[in-house]
Amino acid sequence: MNNHYEIDSRKVTENDIFIAIKGEKNNGHDFVNEAFEKGAKTAIVEEKRNYIKDVIFVKNVINYINELASNNLKKSSKIRIGITGSNGKTTTKFFLFHLLSYAFNVFTTEKNYNTEIGIPLSILNNYKNEPVSILEMGLRKENDLEYLSKYYNPNVSIILNIGSSHLEFFGSRKKIAEEKLKILSHSEKPGILFINGDEHLLNNVEYPENIKIFKFGENDTNDGYLIDFEYINGNTRVYYNIYKENLMLTLSGIWNKGQLLDALVSLMVSLYFEIPLDPFYISSFKLPKKRFEFKQYNDSIIINDAYNASKESFFAAFDSFKKMNFKNKKILLMAEILEIGSKSYEYHKEIIEKAKEFFDEIYFYDPKEKFNFNDISILKTKEDIFKVLNKPSSFIYVKGSNGTGLWKFVEELFSKKNH
Repeated sequence: MNNHYEIDSRKVTENDIFIAIKGEKNNGHDFVNEAFEKGAKTAIVEEKRNYIKDVIFVKNVINYINELASNNLKKSSKIRIGITGSNGKTTTKFFLFHLLSYAFNVFTTEKNYNTEIGIPLSILNNYKNEPVSILEMGLRKENDLEYLSKYYNPNVSIILNIGSSHLEFFGSRKKIAEEKLKILSHSEKPGILFINGDEHLLNNVEYPENIKIFKFGENDTNDGYLIDFEYINGNTRVYYNIYKENLMLTLSGIWNKGQLLDALVSLMVSLYFEIPLDPFYISSFKLPKKRFEFKQYNDSIIINDAYNASKESFFAAFDSFKKMNFKNKKILLMAEILEIGSKSYEYHKEIIEKAKEFFDEIYFYDPKEKFNFNDISILKTKEDIFKVLNKPSSFIYVKGSNGTGLWKFVEELFSKKNH
C-alpha cells in the first residue's frame, strides 16, 4: 500500500504520514501531536519536541521530501519536462499532458502545485512510475528554479515568457529572465529547451552547447509560430506553422492569444516526440477554470479571467477581443496586479489607456484606495462589484491578481444564481 503524505493536520486520516513544515504563518511542528491523534502513523520533523509517537527526524524537512520525491520520480521517469514562465504554466502543463497522453503514460502535478512543497507532495501521493512526467516550476524568490532543477533534473525545459510578475521581488525583467534560466542549472544533458523566441531576454543568451534549442512565438523566424486565429461558434480556430509545416486546428472553447502560444509550444513538444496530432482528440481538451472562462449570466457574458494577472496577460486578452464581434456594451472590471513594486502605477495606467481603445466602461476594484485614477470608476465594496456584474446586456471582462479576491465575487454571483 502506498503511503499518503499530508501537510495540513486538519486533513489527516488514518495511517497518513504528516509532514511538519515551518511556514511563514504556522509551524507544522505545533500540530504533530494533533495529527497523531487523528491517526497519522508517523511524522517527518526537524525539531525535537515531546511527540506522542515515533517520528522521522531529519535535518531539513523540505530538502528531505524533495529528495524522496525526486528519487521516486527519476527511477522510472525517463522524460522529465519542466515548465516555467510568468504566465500560462498551468494551461501549458495540462494541455501538454493531454497531448502526450495520446501515446504515453504521463504523470503531472495536480492543480497549480509548482513549489518546493507542492511538487514533492504531488509526486509522493500520486506518482505511479509513469515514464513521462511534467512538472510546473514556479518562481517566487531567488534560486527557486535552481533548487527545483537540482532535485528533478528536467531533460526537456520550457520557458514560456518573461513577464512583469514578481517585479517587486526581482527589480527588473532581466533579473526575472536570469532566474527563469536557472531551470537549466541542473538539467540532464544532453537536453532540449523550448523558449519564447520573441523575447530578447531569452534570445541574447549563451546556452550550453549540449542543449538543443527550439523557439516559438509570433515571428516567422521561430521554429513554430502563430499565424492567425479566429473564433467560430464558441470555439477557436488557430493557424500555426510548426517545423516548416502549416497546421490548422479547432480548439474547444475561447482561447486568448497567450493561451494559443502555450498551446503552440505544447504541440511542438508533442511533435518532437513524433506523436500524431489527432484533431478530434485535441479538440476534446477543456481549458482550466477561471482562466479566460466565458459564462452566460442572464443576457450578459462574463469572462472570468481573475485567476491571475500581469500586464502581458491583460494585453493578450485585449488582442483576442479585437477578433470578436460584440454588439453589447463592453465593460472591463479589473483589480490590482500584485507584486510589481515601484512600477505599479505606471503599469496599471498603461493597461487602462490600452483598455480605453476597446471598452465602453472601465471599473477598478481598489478597496484600500491605493491608486488615484480620475478618469475611470473606482469600486470599493462587494456591492459595487455586484452592481457592475449585474449590468444588463453587457460583455464583462473580469481580471486581477488572485490575491485581490476578485474571482471570489464572480464565483459567488454564479453560486447565488444556481441556488
